[in-house]
Amino acid sequence: MRHSPARTPGRAPAAMLFLIAASAFGQDAVVADAAESVKLERAGATIRAINVTVDNVFDPSNPEEDKKLYRWANKVHIRTHPQAIESALLFRVGDRYEARLLEESARTLRARGFLADAQITYRAYDPQTNTVEVDVRVRDSWSLAPDLKLSRSGGETEWGVGLSDGNLLGTGKELRVSYASKIDRDEIFLGYSDANVLNSRVRLNAVLANASDGHRRSIAAERPFYSLGTRWALGGSVRDEERVDTMYDLGEEIDEFRHDIGGLSLQGGWSRGFAGGRATRWLFGVASEEDTFMPTPETPQPLLLPEDRKFVYPWVGWQLVEDDYREMSELNDMGRTEDISLGMNLYFSVGFAEERFGSDRDAILLRSTVQTGWEPGGQGRLLLFNAGGSTRSEDDGLQNTVAFAGARYYRRNLEKNLLSVSLSALTSHNLDADSQVLLGGDNGLRGYPLRYQAGERRALLTIEERFYTELYPWRLFRVGWAAFLDVGRVSGNDPRASPPLGTLYDVGIGLRLSSPRSSGRSILHIDLAFPINADPSIDKVQLLIETKASF
Repeated sequence: MRHSPARTPGRAPAAMLFLIAASAFGQDAVVADAAESVKLERAGATIRAINVTVDNVFDPSNPEEDKKLYRWANKVHIRTHPQAIESALLFRVGDRYEARLLEESARTLRARGFLADAQITYRAYDPQTNTVEVDVRVRDSWSLAPDLKLSRSGGETEWGVGLSDGNLLGTGKELRVSYASKIDRDEIFLGYSDANVLNSRVRLNAVLANASDGHRRSIAAERPFYSLGTRWALGGSVRDEERVDTMYDLGEEIDEFRHDIGGLSLQGGWSRGFAGGRATRWLFGVASEEDTFMPTPETPQPLLLPEDRKFVYPWVGWQLVEDDYREMSELNDMGRTEDISLGMNLYFSVGFAEERFGSDRDAILLRSTVQTGWEPGGQGRLLLFNAGGSTRSEDDGLQNTVAFAGARYYRRNLEKNLLSVSLSALTSHNLDADSQVLLGGDNGLRGYPLRYQAGERRALLTIEERFYTELYPWRLFRVGWAAFLDVGRVSGNDPRASPPLGTLYDVGIGLRLSSPRSSGRSILHIDLAFPINADPSIDKVQLLIETKASF
């Protein structure tokens, strides 16, 4: 493969993205490029060269970034090695040109946290050899950074310090070392991940953590379905964890017990590949899951000690994934391209645990999920939907049944602003005693303490007006803000908790800060939330400072 050190002007993405952009902006040139891309595919053109260009974090050709500090940052930053980019691509020199593979490869690269952006285009068609060149252009993010955390939600504070590198020495590997004081525990954490081991399709993730109440150790390796056209997958994982689980009511700890977890899984899959705009996959595996519970010295007689569980079972599953994506911006992030899937994604699996396999009981384990999206009313409007559930069928009926559904509606308004309306609901039946259905300041009801209400069912409505500004302090941070209304309700009875308090409301405003220059995709939220119909014992103002994955 050829790597271009020079900077060349970028072009619009190929094929379907050309047509999408054309419909959105009416650009005749985009239509022409899309038509040309279709012609290349019909002609059976092949790829004669792949040119990889890795732009540094700051752009010295931009006068606003051609400054001493930014030049120094570029100088000390280790750029991503071209091989790390090539290992993620879904095409090679000599392959037939397919616009879809260019688009999917670009999405794969943009999903890597250490890259701020990625664009892949074709150029220089040679009719004599019926070949084209493909340009891969990416921009690095700053990946080496102190891992500092200060979070406050529901009246509780978490903090942490550490060091992380999401692009270790420019190889695309991630290493993180940290110490965190969390609500449930203090923890020393060491994590490593590699999306392309030795430039292969194998992924590796490893975690080693020592905590004030136990430890976490896990390792997972797999050759996944890394693209829509992948024909097979194979992998496995091992998990060992010891911790103390705490149960809550009205934001206060009411019960605790020790929870030891052991897990082992081997899984694989087979697919016919990509056809008709979708991929279908048959999945299979074997798993062992063991949960053991015991009292803690601080709570020698828990209110409700869960029953030990052990399930050893083979399982089979099926998945459908449709190829229907949109490139958007200023939706759930600021200053970055977002790839939004509108295609149908279905998943279903069934496992058969039996005593003869080593389980402590016979059970059928069922899991399913569905995700899809639409653009009702055309450009500027988006509706996303997801749902799913899981349960166990045992001799005495269904156990630990959980079903959920959620929808989020977006609509552009007032030029650069966005209205976001989300509605989610969850219901449960015969939950295992180590699980709770909770609602509070840490999961959407921002004006109330964390883990405030407990029950069997939960519903949450959030209406938010998002304001995206042109502020870009020091060319490092994007700035936005929001005004919101949260309406939440828990119903049903948790055997350890007090009865639910009915529908609760809060309103608030918040500041949003995001850095397109840094690795990862996180947004700092600083919110002031005001409960409307709270009990007098609740603070009249809740301050929340936390980092989330979206706006």
